[in-house]
Amino acid sequence: MNNPDRNRRSERPSSISLARDKLLEIEDRIFTQHNLHVYGFGVAWAWTLFTGWLLLGGWIKGVLRSIDFCWIWASGTLAASSNPALIYDPAAFTAALDALFGPGECKFLHFSYPPTVLFFNYPFGLLPYMTAFAVWIVATIVLYLGAVYAIIPRPAALIAALTPMAVPVNVLFGHNGFLTAGLIGLSLVFVERRPWLCGILFGLLTYKPQFGVLFPLALLASRNWRTLCWATASSVALSAAAAAAFGYQGWPSFIDLLGHRNSTLSPDGVGLELQSIYGLLHWAGVSTWLSWTVHLAVAIVVGIAVCAVWAEPIPHSLKAAILSIGALTVTPYVLRYDLCILSIPVAFLVKDGLARGFLAGERTVILICLAAFLLWLAPMMPVGPVVYPVILLLIARRIVAARCGLFTASPDEAVLVTVARC
Repeated sequence: MNNPDRNRRSERPSSISLARDKLLEIEDRIFTQHNLHVYGFGVAWAWTLFTGWLLLGGWIKGVLRSIDFCWIWASGTLAASSNPALIYDPAAFTAALDALFGPGECKFLHFSYPPTVLFFNYPFGLLPYMTAFAVWIVATIVLYLGAVYAIIPRPAALIAALTPMAVPVNVLFGHNGFLTAGLIGLSLVFVERRPWLCGILFGLLTYKPQFGVLFPLALLASRNWRTLCWATASSVALSAAAAAAFGYQGWPSFIDLLGHRNSTLSPDGVGLELQSIYGLLHWAGVSTWLSWTVHLAVAIVVGIAVCAVWAEPIPHSLKAAILSIGALTVTPYVLRYDLCILSIPVAFLVKDGLARGFLAGERTVILICLAAFLLWLAPMMPVGPVVYPVILLLIARRIVAARCGLFTASPDEAVLVTVARC
């Protein structure tokens, strides 16, 4: 006698497979190169018009002198002066800002970056302010797009990289999100092919040390000694060169400044919208102690996962993706402009999809994550720490799928085998 329940159970996997195949078919129709060009160009042009209008209005009103770029230019100006040590004297730095921009126009009371950042800022201090601002935006966005293109050498990738909300944020405020994303992306591109270049790029990334915590751990886990040695040597050499060029006082002043921060990790006594697990919990009203405890617990789990992935023979695209998203997840100090870094793990994730085939729903979830950042236009919760675990889960799903043998690659095209085998 036939068992109806057993028959229904045997049919269930095929129903799931059909639904999954249907979803993949729909995604293949939506996410074509033509559609990416059309929609990407539309969003990119919208951001261009939006930022151009705001920048023009700001320039006419004079408010461009008080954006984040003002401290970058001011620090470059002081670095090129006869006494660069003034950068790390809060009173002297504030006085210099007032002298350069007018009293109270540039409201940054402390210079809270390590001295290595002055190698980037120094050249711009030699230029007039508006010229320096334009050159800074062009140079850093070219580096950012160059990193994305190095991962996925397709025009559609460049167009897509201009669509996240973090792009106009960086352009409007003149911050260094493009620079950070570019250094992370290029270093991970060259980690296997050019250890010396990757090590130098890792060394340059020490200007934002909170994003480099996982990199040495990943290199140790993968036994990539050459890159680790180059990165260590580069970091030490740059640190020593910064002390020699801009004064040894910069390092103790920077370290001392790290201990004088409020609950939003700002040394200036102002509130910041931190795009981190800690920032999300702090925004929700959770106690500082509990926020730190949860954040550190998540950071430890992510760190262990990154090391485990880098220790295994897993495709480099997935290793690079989990390391770059892990770098965002483990640090408590992430601001809006830093979220350009998200383009790097997404690019590596898409690269793996192009090489071996996409899983059902991946591209839709990535698009939803991209659209979620439009919530920035309203005073809502930090979006970044909600997106990080979603990207991590997409990467983990691909790793599991690869281990289960669900991908079969041909020279021209990768074909996805049914997930029911897992």
